Amino acid sequence: MKNNIFSSDNPTDPFNQEKIEYPVNYDLKVIFETTEAPDIQKRNLELVIEDAGVTHKFISARHSSKGKYVSLTVNITIRDNDQLQYLYQRLKLLPGIKFAV
Repeated sequence: MKNNIFSSDNPTDPFNQEKIEYPVNYDLKVIFETTEAPDIQKRNLELVIEDAGVTHKFISARHSSKGKYVSLTVNITIRDNDQLQYLYQRLKLLPGIKFAV
């Protein structure tokens, strides 16, 4: 199954704009299948964000109504396009990831 990661058509998504003014502060929402414990998924997400050198603060975790998915929201600050692209590439490798906006 192909991931839908980072393919938002949302016009208010700052990463969907032609020109981004860096640094940019953004609430990143990452949706995972609940194949792993939420604490493990949260830690894996934090490790990827830290590896990318992104300043971040965890905001929330919410489960879907049927418990099939968990949504993790993290406030991040991206300093430039290279850091953003690196973060995207690393996020795509996370087990169980379905979507990130």
